[in-house]
Amino acid sequence: MAPERSPTDQRDRERNRVSRLLKSHAPPDWERRFRATELLDAVIDGEPIQMFVMAADIRESTTLMKESVKFERFAAIMDKFVSSVRLGIRRSGGWFDRFTGDGFLAYWIVQSAAPDEYEERFVQTAGDIAHTANILIDLFHRRVLEDFRSNSRNLSSGVGLSMGLDAGPGYLVKIADELTIVGPPVVGSVRMVTAAALPKEIVANVFLGERLREGQDGVYEALGVRVNREFRPTKEYPRGQEVYALTFEQDGSELETPNEDTDEEASNVVDVSDATGAGDGEVA
Repeated sequence: MAPERSPTDQRDRERNRVSRLLKSHAPPDWERRFRATELLDAVIDGEPIQMFVMAADIRESTTLMKESVKFERFAAIMDKFVSSVRLGIRRSGGWFDRFTGDGFLAYWIVQSAAPDEYEERFVQTAGDIAHTANILIDLFHRRVLEDFRSNSRNLSSGVGLSMGLDAGPGYLVKIADELTIVGPPVVGSVRMVTAAALPKEIVANVFLGERLREGQDGVYEALGVRVNREFRPTKEYPRGQEVYALTFEQDGSELETPNEDTDEEASNVVDVSDATGAGDGEVA
């Protein structure tokens, strides 16, 4: 008869299991960047985790797919883009949750700390997600869209990338042997990307948007971000919901990427001829 495991052994086993599940989503240095044991215990115990969530949507992706000259090339371009985004987000300290079929979900974690330290991390992470959203919007429209265009019979003016941002306590739960995020900031970010009516738009919910708006001439001045409070109809609030639209004085091409490796990986997005056999129309 096998000896019973002690509570300590059982907890360590659970931590190892969750750590393996997190590995494909986490920054490469997450065990150094975060208090790993505390984070693993929060996941195991179902505790809320302060997170910033990014929901991205490729507008009219179904039309883009239907208008493709070669479907395999469309798939290769999409794969390169999502793979590059995944690498870039993780290397910048974010966590890549999943590809949604026409976009993706990603999140940034802020662990609990003393009030001053927590506030500093919160402010930094809010800037990080806004900065990353600007870079990814620019990457898609300046480089990736060119590859889609070269493989399209017709291209709608509505094709493009939009972003929704939100922040708040969320949860990491196991679904179908994968860890995924759930909770109010996930719902909020998806609602915000729906409220982003046009390509290139970045829309934040009240909690995050108000913080960015308050600091646009202060702590976030270097980002060159302008935050406008608006009312837009959503499914939940058809008469109008308060949202915060982010615009930037510079596009992402003029800004430093979140990590020096990101742009190198992103450059692979536009080089898909080897995978598909299509050698025309590539972006230099």
